Amino acid sequence: MRPVIDHVPFVAPDLDALVERFENAGFAPQYGGEHAETGTETAMIVLPDGSALELLAPAGADIDPDDGHWPAFVAAGAGPCAWGVDAGSVHSELQRAISHDVTVRGPLRERRETDRGVAEWDVGFLGGPDSPLPFVVSDRTPREYRVPDSALYGSPLSGIGRVVVAVDDLDGAIARFTDLYRLPAPERDDDDTFGDLAAFPGQDVVLCEPSGGPVRERVERFGACPATVLLSGDVSDAAAHHPLHGGRTLFGKRVRFVDGFDTRLGVLER
Repeated sequence: MRPVIDHVPFVAPDLDALVERFENAGFAPQYGGEHAETGTETAMIVLPDGSALELLAPAGADIDPDDGHWPAFVAAGAGPCAWGVDAGSVHSELQRAISHDVTVRGPLRERRETDRGVAEWDVGFLGGPDSPLPFVVSDRTPREYRVPDSALYGSPLSGIGRVVVAVDDLDGAIARFTDLYRLPAPERDDDDTFGDLAAFPGQDVVLCEPSGGPVRERVERFGACPATVLLSGDVSDAAAHHPLHGGRTLFGKRVRFVDGFDTRLGVLER
């Protein structure tokens, strides 16, 4: 199974404040309703290719913040906390992971009422709480119930280009991915912010082992987790719609970051 990104949860303690941050950066999140099982509510930024950023926060002040999947990230307003990939069957994918000695949790059945209908799906988690591996999701109802059509057609952005996952042990993480997904040997690069990097050819995930700075602090606090989400697009055109800064090159492609997100959200040249 090639891990194809379905969505990336981006969390904070308050949804209205998180939506405002994205609106200030030129995005228009669409409210998506409440998750009864986890006590969270969501807004979606759906890219033209169907991948999405899912903005998540507790649904109210009386909600126990430990009810959700990523409470430590929510409390800290840590932004991207995990990454989800599409699976034809969550149950089958968890069984496959178990055969590769990967710890799993699920399948869990979840639902959300939306203006398009009641969305229902299954979700499963791979590798325990400190794992660089994705979670997997498969829909029980039409996907458009859970993920609305994109409002960004005609935008210079086309999708989620890369998720950069920070880890404590790069070689160990590479081994886990190559075993589970039978990926070829990765390309290597390095960066002042993200440290040593590994990108699998043709894949959307990049692994990094930071040597210091905020990304290293992030790994020490939360364990393996996304350090940044890079949206694919025309960087020059995107700068006319979104406040961008910090030009650099990763794996030969130009990257700039969105203001106000501490390098946790950026644009990668298509």
